[in-house]
Amino acid sequence: MIRIVEGSLEESKEQMKKTISILKGEVSKFKRSVRPSNRSKSQKETIVKHEAFVHFFRVSQMQPVYINNICINYLLYTRFLKKLKGYQVHESIQDNCLIVSYRKGSNNGKLVLPDITGKLNGLKFFPRGVLE
Repeated sequence: MIRIVEGSLEESKEQMKKTISILKGEVSKFKRSVRPSNRSKSQKETIVKHEAFVHFFRVSQMQPVYINNICINYLLYTRFLKKLKGYQVHESIQDNCLIVSYRKGSNNGKLVLPDITGKLNGLKFFPRGVLE
């Protein structure tokens, strides 16, 4: 089980909302300033990159938390653990991933949560947790 030891999930959620709002505003302003037919290839790629980040970083689907030297989607982790009531669960960090292995009778499996640090564009305001 992951326990948050530094920072707050609520504060990071508010920071995420502010960040997304600012980025959406910048993209919108840029789109209005340059007509679609006059945009260069690099400008189009930048717009696509920023829009993909906004989609990836949706508050309803994302809650980054740092554990050791990786960052995972804590919201996905908690949603998955709710479905594992009554299962034996083992968590470990291997190859920059959090691996959640579970077993109940003959049913077993694992969830691999990859490190998303590279997709966060240098944002560092997320809480820190530890495996227990």
